[in-house]
Amino acid sequence: MQFKMQKIFVRGINIAADYLKGDGDLIVFIHGVGADRTAWKYQLPFFHDNGYSVIALDMRGSGDSDARDTDGKLLPISLREFALDVDVVIRELGYDKAHWVGNSMGGVIILEALSQDLESLNTIALCNTFSYHPNRDEILPRAAASLKTKSLPDFANERIPLALRSDIDSMTLAEAIYAMARKDPEAYLASWQATWSPDYRSTLSKIKNPTLIISGSLDTITPTKLSEELAANIPDAKHIDIEGAGHISNIDKPEEFNKILLDFLKS
Repeated sequence: MQFKMQKIFVRGINIAADYLKGDGDLIVFIHGVGADRTAWKYQLPFFHDNGYSVIALDMRGSGDSDARDTDGKLLPISLREFALDVDVVIRELGYDKAHWVGNSMGGVIILEALSQDLESLNTIALCNTFSYHPNRDEILPRAAASLKTKSLPDFANERIPLALRSDIDSMTLAEAIYAMARKDPEAYLASWQATWSPDYRSTLSKIKNPTLIISGSLDTITPTKLSEELAANIPDAKHIDIEGAGHISNIDKPEEFNKILLDFLKS
């Protein structure tokens, strides 16, 4: 199934998306800091075939979405801006609510949306993510330090293989590297800072949305223990660890990921 990219003009910027309307609820898929909407290529056709409306977004600064205004100035990039973009896109498409599914940065965006009490949140799936990363002081300067001596494509060639299982097929690996390599470097750095900075631990106990937490047993970027912390503190959250999946579990083990998410949505 081919999804035709479209641009949705919201909040004064163009947000690129792959969108297909179905008869059921809307699922919105939100990518990680080094990814774009193409990371959800295994999820969109599956969930549309199961009756859902589906959309995968390029967050501002990523993929084919705007990174800069008409004067060439970098757009404001923060978790708050990301969350508001998603919320307004949902409403622009005519939905009051959606199931929010986020990987890594995408999961942190969902936690930010919850902190803002955005009413478009229905169920949530927090995938390979965290409320607070214990190594953030080490992680935060890493990207800027690397980009002082190398290009973003070079950094992507180093970084992306760490996020996927070691035996991932070469085409999928190349697509994932390209998604990161083509970002606006300044936008990428701003997104990086936004992703690894926050601490939402104090808000977890207040979450009332039905919550699924997915982790990957091979994930060294956001290890399973961080998902366990989410599950221990979000009331009635369901946590499933996917054996053999790394940081982008929906790409590493798409069949397992899709079944877990579908079962949750239908429960």
